This record gives sequence, structure tokens and C-alpha cells, in this order.
Amino acid sequence: MRYLILGIWVCCCLPLCAQREKMSKKQLDVFHSISSNEIMEYVHELCKEEYNGRLAGTGEYMKCAFWCAELLSGFGLEPAGDAGSYLQHFRMPTTDLLDCQLRRQEGGKRVEYTFPRDFYPGMNSDSGRVKDAEVVYVGYGITAPEYNYDDYKGVDVKGKIVIIERGIPYRDKDEKKRFDLYMRYASESYKLPRALEKGAAAVLLVGKLAHTGIDFRKGVIYTHIDPSMVDDLVAKAGYTREKLRKQIAEKHQPCSFNTGNTLEMNVRTRHYPYVTACNVIGVIKGVDTTSSIVLGAHLDHLGNNGLMFPGALDNASGVALQLAVAKALATSGVKPEKNIVFAFFGAEERGIKGAIHYLNHPTFPLDRTMCMLNIDMVGNGNGLAVWGAETFPEVAGLFRQANDTWIHRAFEVTPYERATSYSQADGDEFSKRGIPALYIATTEELKPMYYHDPRDREETLTPEIMEDAAKMLFLALPEIVKIKGVLREK
Repeated sequence: MRYLILGIWVCCCLPLCAQREKMSKKQLDVFHSISSNEIMEYVHELCKEEYNGRLAGTGEYMKCAFWCAELLSGFGLEPAGDAGSYLQHFRMPTTDLLDCQLRRQEGGKRVEYTFPRDFYPGMNSDSGRVKDAEVVYVGYGITAPEYNYDDYKGVDVKGKIVIIERGIPYRDKDEKKRFDLYMRYASESYKLPRALEKGAAAVLLVGKLAHTGIDFRKGVIYTHIDPSMVDDLVAKAGYTREKLRKQIAEKHQPCSFNTGNTLEMNVRTRHYPYVTACNVIGVIKGVDTTSSIVLGAHLDHLGNNGLMFPGALDNASGVALQLAVAKALATSGVKPEKNIVFAFFGAEERGIKGAIHYLNHPTFPLDRTMCMLNIDMVGNGNGLAVWGAETFPEVAGLFRQANDTWIHRAFEVTPYERATSYSQADGDEFSKRGIPALYIATTEELKPMYYHDPRDREETLTPEIMEDAAKMLFLALPEIVKIKGVLREK
């Protein structure tokens, strides 16, 4: 029995020993030098007040981009932006939010709603004042004739303020139907113009969620309201928001009505059709300089709408992780088989504009880009995952081997799903161009997660999982780029 146990122990250790033999002393030293403390130093810098929430199109964002570029230069990465620099500039529209006020008329008195308790202003809203307009609840603000569904049927919203829920009304068991409905109709980029077409004077989007990715449209005045404000506005008609949502879900029919309340809405913004933003791009050149793998993390966040949004998880975590991997690989002495491109995209929160610009003006040929690894919101959890890697067994195996041999975290992969229309992340744009996008992720959330919320601060992160994710990438990337050609779906 003693010899049997010894034999099992030897067999288990063989893969570990083989993996260790592949690494030089310098690589091993670099691997162990990847530190959660250093990663959190990057996070701390990114969340500083001087960057004011890193809103793309602002001077504070550009200052942050210069900081990131200086780090890449110090690490020894080659510049891969415009004219031999690390910056790839692009132009985009932006809007400055100046003020937002909401008041309700009640018994001859005006009831003030307050920021940030009751609402977040619409950061790309047009300027305008709507005085004492009737408030109409229009459910999800969707007109979908193919599903015999229309939230605007039977209600007149001309000159009125409409309340619109986030998401879609269907709870159908048919996943394809739900997915189709979501992709076509869930976006605010569909709902807001639809409200304007119907003659609405302004929109109250349910969910106190700061959102800079809604395109500015002349005449579209909107803000994001807390669900408790919906309860306040529909109570006169004998409803609660939860009762309305439940009725729509169960009957698969709209429940739109005039709430019997009036509201004054005053929004002041200043719109600029063109400002400059940028991506920050560095590269570790490979043996084959015509083939590449792209690591992407969006550098921007939501800025300041009266409160600063630090964006620690979204996405200082991804940027910090990517910086740690860039530094480690650049100092390891290993020359990869293909280029490893580190792209810090701008304006992800404003409609994936930085990634789109890169794909329209690629630094390296897209047809020889094997895949993109998207690193976004990776700072909270106890387990590791690579979404989409299951479809590419060689890639999944290399990540799994790195984790099982060195990291020892719970690890999972999922099948790859190609994005086709509605994009929510930089990787989706790569996928739409035929370049597989895999997502580095963390699982088993350990702390409260605050999405697009000013409470998304450094203390909500799990530094140890970020260190281990960086170490996993450090080990796996030099092996992944040895795979021949571009990844293809099996």
C-alpha cells in the first residue's frame, strides 16, 4: 500500500514537474513577482479624483491615458498607436451635464425629487424643460408586431412624460424568442427614439443606473429614476411597480395607463458633436510579426454626474490586471510566437467606440488576429473562468493546465457564442468581425457588486483573485500564441 500511494503521488506530480521545467529561473521569478499589492496600486491610481471617473472625451480621461502609456513604455512594450505613439486617437460626440430637476405637483404644492436618492440624470440627454406634463406608464416601451405586443397601444403620450422599464416583458420558456426580443428591443437606443416617435416630451427610465452609452438625440430628454419613484407616481391609480411588472409578465400583455400625476422636468446639458478620445495600445512583438492575439480592457468609466464614479470593478480591475500581465511578459525574456497586443480601449461606456475605431483602423491585420481576450470586471470572486473557451479545446486546455498546476482555483469554461447585432462589450465587436472573443472572468462573488454606481470603489475588490487571474494569463498566453492560425469554431 505504501508503494501504491508513492506511485500515485509521483504520477500526480509529473505534470507539475514538467510545467516547472518549461520555465526558466527568470520566468519563475517574474511569475512570483506578480503581486496583488502592485495590481491594487494601479487600481488606486485609476480611481483617483484627478481622473474624475475617466469619462472618455474629457481632459481627465486623456490624462489617465497618458499615465497608462507611460507605464507601457516603462515596461518595454513597443508603441502601436498613431505615428509611433501609444495613443490611437478618434473623434466622438460628448455631452456635458449641467443640471437636472424633477418636481411633482400635489395639492397645489410642488414635491421635489432629489439627486442622488430619487434619480440619476441622463448623461446624454438633450436640454429642455417640460412643465407640468402628464405622466404615462408605458411598461417596457416596446412595439413588437411580430409578437403581437405594443406598449403604446391605447394610450396617448403626445407631449407627456413616459415611464419605461428596463429589459423586456417576456418570460417565455422559448429561449430563442426571449433572445430575439432582447436583441431587438431591450436597448435604450431603441426605446428612447421610439418614445420620441410617439410624441413623448420626456422619458423616465426605471433603474437608477448611470449610463453614458445612450446616444445623444436632439429632442430626447430623459433621466434614470429609482423604482421607489415609480411606486410614488403610479399609486394614485391603485398600482405598485411590482404589481404592474407581474401582470405584464403573466399575461404577456401591456398594462399602459395615465398615472393621473403631472411632473415638471428641467434638464440642462451642453452637447459637443466632436471631441477627441483615444485608445492606448502597446505590443510585445512576436517571432511572426504579422500574426497577433489582442488583449483588451476598457480604460474609461462614467465620469461625474454630480457624483464621481470611481469604476473600481468596472473597469479599473481589468486595466490593472492587463497592466500586470504586460509588465510580467515584457520582463520575462520570452519572445512569443505571435504579437501580443495590449489594447486599452476608450469609450466602451459610450457605445464601444474605441474598439470600433481599432477594428476600422487596425494596427495589425485582422485576418491574422487569432482571437481577442476581453478583460472586464475581474476583481471580485473566488473562482476563475474563460467564457467561450469550451468551443476551442486547445485554448481551454492551456488555461486549465495553468490553473490546475499553479493557481488551484475553481475553474470553468463555457461555449462560445458569436455576437451578431447588439453590443455590450468590446469583445462583441471583435466577434461580429469574425474574430473570436473570449472573456476572462471571475466567479463566486465574494463582495457586494455595484454596477454603474458611485459605490464601485477599491474596497469592493478581491485583490487575491486579480493576482491569480494575472498569473494564469502570464502562463497561458505564451502557449496560446503557439497555436497555428486564427481560432475557428469547432
